[in-house]
Amino acid sequence: MANVEGRATAITVLTPVKPLGRFVLPIVFWIGRHVSATLKKLQMLSFIHFARWIVIPSFPGGEKPRYRYLFFESNFNGLWDQYIDAFSEVVPERMRGIWGTSYGFPGPIPVEPFKRYIRANEYVANHYWSAYPGATTTEIIASQRVVAALEDLRNRADGMSPEEFHREYQRMLWSVQGDL
Repeated sequence: MANVEGRATAITVLTPVKPLGRFVLPIVFWIGRHVSATLKKLQMLSFIHFARWIVIPSFPGGEKPRYRYLFFESNFNGLWDQYIDAFSEVVPERMRGIWGTSYGFPGPIPVEPFKRYIRANEYVANHYWSAYPGATTTEIIASQRVVAALEDLRNRADGMSPEEFHREYQRMLWSVQGDL
């Protein structure tokens, strides 16, 4: 299946920006990076590996396009429909602020016209690779916490009696049990 590698999925969307969008998007992007309330909602979407937005003023080859273009790319765990549903439900204001600058944007709610808009402007990746195709973002972060806890125990283990080590090992297991 295109744009899928194991449990990871890629999405690439390119939309023509309205003239006013070239002035609005830098402000929307600045707010998105610097206002903590906007970041907290996105952090709830832990299935996202990576996402970025950029404005493309021109393309290689010297040809001046009629519009600037909004380029969005992301990698995530799960199904395409669930990803778009999450953006529509969790951050609809952000979607309005960003894609509202593009021609034809129907709004994030109701979600079906939004999905049609994304599909109409989506491009399939020629090549897609995932470093951990069998793992979700949440699983990778959990494994990092387990490794850190084991490393901490290993660093403290020298000089412990077997009883102390057993007690500390049990504490470490309790501390990471949600990550196992």
